[in-house]
Amino acid sequence: MSQSQPFIAIVGGGVAGLTTALCLARVGLASTIFERANELSEVGAGLQLSPNALSVMDRLGLLPALKAVGVAADRVVLKRGSSGRTIAAVPVHAGDGTPYLSLHRADLQAVLLDAVLREPKISLRLGAEIAALGPGEHAVELGLANGGETVLADFVIAADGVRSAIVRQMGLAPATPTGTTAWRTTIEDDGETEDDGETPPGAGDGIRAWLGARRHAVAYPIRAGRAVNLVMITRSDDDPGAAHRLIAGFSRWDAQLVGLIGRAPAPTPWPLFAAPGSRPFTLGNGRILLVGDAAHAMAPYAAQGAGMAIEDAAVLAEAIVRTNEPRAAAGRYEAARRPRIDAVRKRVGFHRFVYHLPAPFSLGRDMALALRPHDALRADLAWLYDWRAPALAADRPHADDVGVPR
Repeated sequence: MSQSQPFIAIVGGGVAGLTTALCLARVGLASTIFERANELSEVGAGLQLSPNALSVMDRLGLLPALKAVGVAADRVVLKRGSSGRTIAAVPVHAGDGTPYLSLHRADLQAVLLDAVLREPKISLRLGAEIAALGPGEHAVELGLANGGETVLADFVIAADGVRSAIVRQMGLAPATPTGTTAWRTTIEDDGETEDDGETPPGAGDGIRAWLGARRHAVAYPIRAGRAVNLVMITRSDDDPGAAHRLIAGFSRWDAQLVGLIGRAPAPTPWPLFAAPGSRPFTLGNGRILLVGDAAHAMAPYAAQGAGMAIEDAAVLAEAIVRTNEPRAAAGRYEAARRPRIDAVRKRVGFHRFVYHLPAPFSLGRDMALALRPHDALRADLAWLYDWRAPALAADRPHADDVGVPR
């Protein structure tokens, strides 16, 4: 990077945008986050962060804070939906000690936001909606909705989610429905027990997934074990907006799952969308770069939505700090991320197919998984979980470690 600092505008103040700003600051680059909301309040409930994503948080010095609000897991238990019988326990731990955490999305954002507010290289502008976008040879012109202010940026990083305004203004094809809906709810501590260390029902049972034809459910602890996140995924044509229809579909499933559903507040439906696989990650002569869902929104069957956004942030910061030539930085970023995202997309499709197999095909699935040793199950996902963040050091002379497996 030359002596002159580029002006980097980040559009979106969610997990992708905050992490990108922190990674840029780590390599010595200042940035300004433009967030359309007047205050940052993360919607949603729980998420899972595997060792690959947490390696970025470790680089940023945020792993201890996340451990304090999350719950560590060493396996994901797959169960047969109808009976609750365990099919397999898939290891998710890392050999180098990097954990796998389940946590509330708001807790993750709070940790990131606290770090952003303490970082002098980051400016956060709330209530700053981007209304116009004009990419040029030497800069990108951003027009703000309120007051008509115009900002010139050397780089614009679109971190504004699945319904990205930057994507829309650049004329790219929008994300399309996957045909499935995630119904989300959280089981909190009911407060009726005294402070004796007890947790909500199911909070101590780790990450569990119940598999069945056309639908599945996932439950895992969040809020440092003080709550349980429950997600039920069905085909969208099965649930035309009525929660009781959804619940009826699980009424004859495993009694443990039925009990969780019975204790949970009414779930909220979230239709799932996916970005086109052909969507470019870089635009506008290399000056506009897409991260997270704006680049590659995908269904949550591999629990990697937030993880891929976090990886993007680290790789992008490393790419930009190598050169002040936008096309070179953009080329480095897309070359590093495209194969990785394509591989994750394939895994998402595989999980969707396998999780929702009907009988008798599901019996074959169960038998095949039951016969695989734990080491083999771990090896199946080593390419995903063993990825480690680049060094994120300013002005480093070599570029041979831009997010590689270890």
